[in-house]
Amino acid sequence: MPRVIGYGGNVFVGDQVVHACDVVWDESSDAQVNAFLDIVDLKVGAGSNRFEQLGGLGAATLMGTDDVVLPTLASYTVLMGWAKSDLAGIVADTYRILVDDTVACATPPAVNVEVSLPALVQNVWKFCICVVVAGSFAACTVPISVGLWLQGAAGAGVGTLWLDHIVAAKQVAGIRSWSIDQVASVQDVSAYSDGQDKVFAVTQKEWSGSFEGFKNQAPLAIGTNVGLELFEAEPAWPVVPTQSWRGQAIITNCRPSSTVDGVVQYAYDFQGVYNLEVPTA
Repeated sequence: MPRVIGYGGNVFVGDQVVHACDVVWDESSDAQVNAFLDIVDLKVGAGSNRFEQLGGLGAATLMGTDDVVLPTLASYTVLMGWAKSDLAGIVADTYRILVDDTVACATPPAVNVEVSLPALVQNVWKFCICVVVAGSFAACTVPISVGLWLQGAAGAGVGTLWLDHIVAAKQVAGIRSWSIDQVASVQDVSAYSDGQDKVFAVTQKEWSGSFEGFKNQAPLAIGTNVGLELFEAEPAWPVVPTQSWRGQAIITNCRPSSTVDGVVQYAYDFQGVYNLEVPTA
């Protein structure tokens, strides 16, 4: 087995909901897009937003927007949320989420901030950590509109995109180590026909872990929802390597410590929520 040098890890705390997606985006819509509230196919809350694309939809199009009432987002660094597409071949930056201080979002590049959705697997919900590709959160001091922008041709034409529970998040700095445990629960499903050999079947899967680092801010509160990007190898964030573990988790334990030389450290345990994205190489 080849040796891989541990590279790093990012933890993001999402404490400001930008759009829960429990109501339909109806501020504006392109003529080639129909927006609906989906109360069946969703990840968080009471619904998701489903954007049905018609055949005439092309790249560089503002698909739809919704009005929001938010405080300043100037201190945030990324957006996190859930996305799914029924199209194959959706690469990173095919879609962007916009946040702006003008009604119905100013047309890029005039918008306050644009973040990029990562690559999506066809018909699979993905927890997305969306990095800034244009503008900056520093400009989002009075955000009043959130939008969906089709950037790349991979998403053009007939198709459907779902979005759910979009939050603004801040990065936790100073992390120096991490670990993850993946567990599969099994149940005895032996029958008389199996003879003396027991038979087991996988029932549920879960994942959890821990990370630690040096103190550079107030400790994370127990119960905090975080987004995790834990890297095994280069390239560095924001480019997501194939050797990375990504998912959403809840902080379950905090262990502060100090040494005689005065270096204060925080160690945290977390419980994974939903599926864990594992390395592909």
